[in-house]
Amino acid sequence: MLILYQRCAMTYTVEFEPIGIRLICEEPLTVFEAARQAGVSLHSICGGKATCGKCAVRVVQGALPAPMDTEREHLSEALLAEGWRLACRTVVAENITIYIPPGSLEESQVVQTEGIEIAFAPRPAVRLLPVEITPPSLSDQASDMERLAAGLREHHGVENIIAGLPALRALRTALRETDWRISAALRGDEIIAAYPLAHDRAVGLAVDIGTTKLACYLVDLESGRTLAMQGVTNPQIAYGEDIMSRLEAVLVDSANAGPLQSEVATAINAVAADLCASQGLTPDHLLDFCLVGNTAMHHLFARLPVGPLAVSPFVPALNTALEVDAAQLGLKAAPGARAYLPAPIAGFVGSDHLAFLLAANFGEDERVRLGIDIGTNTEIALQVGKRIVSCSTASGPAFEGAHIRHGMRAAQGAIQRVKIAADGSVECDIIGGVAATGLCGSGVLDALAEMRKAEILNERGRMQTGMAGVEAAEDGKPAFTLVKGANGRRNITISQQDIDQILLAKGAIRAGIDILMDTLGIVSADIEEITIAGAFGTYLDPVNAVRIGLLPETPLERIHAVGNAAGSGARMMLASTDCRLRAEALAQRVEYLELTIVPGFNKYFARGIRLPVG
Repeated sequence: MLILYQRCAMTYTVEFEPIGIRLICEEPLTVFEAARQAGVSLHSICGGKATCGKCAVRVVQGALPAPMDTEREHLSEALLAEGWRLACRTVVAENITIYIPPGSLEESQVVQTEGIEIAFAPRPAVRLLPVEITPPSLSDQASDMERLAAGLREHHGVENIIAGLPALRALRTALRETDWRISAALRGDEIIAAYPLAHDRAVGLAVDIGTTKLACYLVDLESGRTLAMQGVTNPQIAYGEDIMSRLEAVLVDSANAGPLQSEVATAINAVAADLCASQGLTPDHLLDFCLVGNTAMHHLFARLPVGPLAVSPFVPALNTALEVDAAQLGLKAAPGARAYLPAPIAGFVGSDHLAFLLAANFGEDERVRLGIDIGTNTEIALQVGKRIVSCSTASGPAFEGAHIRHGMRAAQGAIQRVKIAADGSVECDIIGGVAATGLCGSGVLDALAEMRKAEILNERGRMQTGMAGVEAAEDGKPAFTLVKGANGRRNITISQQDIDQILLAKGAIRAGIDILMDTLGIVSADIEEITIAGAFGTYLDPVNAVRIGLLPETPLERIHAVGNAAGSGARMMLASTDCRLRAEALAQRVEYLELTIVPGFNKYFARGIRLPVG
């Protein structure tokens, strides 16, 4: 979370989501001006004159200002009632949270979609078969289904087909529009859609429903090849950055469950339409879905009761795979398309972790392997022989930039790499090559490691006053300057309080790793491979991760980043029923360890916070 300070007696906060930037100020400002001061670029063709309507934002928390007449010219009464306003006309003077939709934001957030490509044999649940059918006549009045059944039996050896009402409607139209030459989509013996014969590609959509991001993949079901991919912000972030805030939104008002689900479905539909269009297709060509996510995202999207997830002992509704009609989830697709939701493992270990383990081939050998997906909740798995044990650590969002004074998510203007010389001079790599706005997760880790290397920090994580670059911050406590502000921009610094937040996150992750290692009776030297998933893992410097003690002492060649492995696993399950069976067996095999009941957890945590000596 990027927090920018102005000296003042009385202050209020403007928080911008989903990019995680917060401005603390002392006088009334328009949202547009507050965004400018915070380094957030909003679309404004008219330069803030309220004539273009491109700077629409939504007030999601705090007092909702009354709409102005100029806003009514661009926003419907329904949108105004939902809290939408023009940033250039909305004046704020008290604490408020603003959601900026992608269309109003010039600088887009980096959404991790790329992941490891695993070789597997496609075996889709749906197949597309070409059929030529004899048209009816007065002397041959057999029904459409009879004719299709005869054609499938003759050309493909398919017997005893059935069809639901939506598929029957599609079939009846397709037969007559294409001169009785069609491609029939079948799931088992069920007809789910029919297309002109020229349509010869069976496609589906795999989705990783992350807490902050949605990663969508259009997949050729017959080859398993990814045709196109796209990532967007999860619109649920308007209800809060973390899982618990969204669960609380439903518990406080059950009416929120509907929008929390439908907004995600709407976002997926929009991306699916774009991906299909890139291949000359439309959403009604989507024959199958596979959607993964943490257990809260899974339950919210499936509209399962979430109350038990919010209170101890945090029990999920089910730990088996779920398959439902895509239309029931609000997904636009072929008439009989279904959505496959793999099994969650526990209350805080979901089907995204299962997809990661599948893609990383856990369970396929007996090597000692450590798998880590770092986020607000970090999932960790350790495989030793035939056993796989997983846990979840409440690592907090520090490595995603939250609770860090100048922290932010990975977007244009974020510092993603840091090097500190012996004289205290700093070299930063900034996403987009523009002026620095803040510090994202990989930059946070680099800064901590480099400060330790330069002895700006001692092993307890205390900043050493008198070192080059260390100055007193606004609160009087020491802070290290990474980038000097220019042209009215503030300095980008990392404070002692920021360091403490990072060490708490590191301590939680390392405690989880050490507990798993002790549970399975291994030491660091036994680890043959460390696999790190997610966007943070992609940009993480393994040298620095070991240097600060986030990862065990391991030869660097054993550490591998695999990108969005959850998305890779989702694609595998989408295109292969064999992979679904493997995942279902893996879900039953994984042992879940609840860290809070482990004796001595606090000692593990305290040890994990400390920085290595030297």
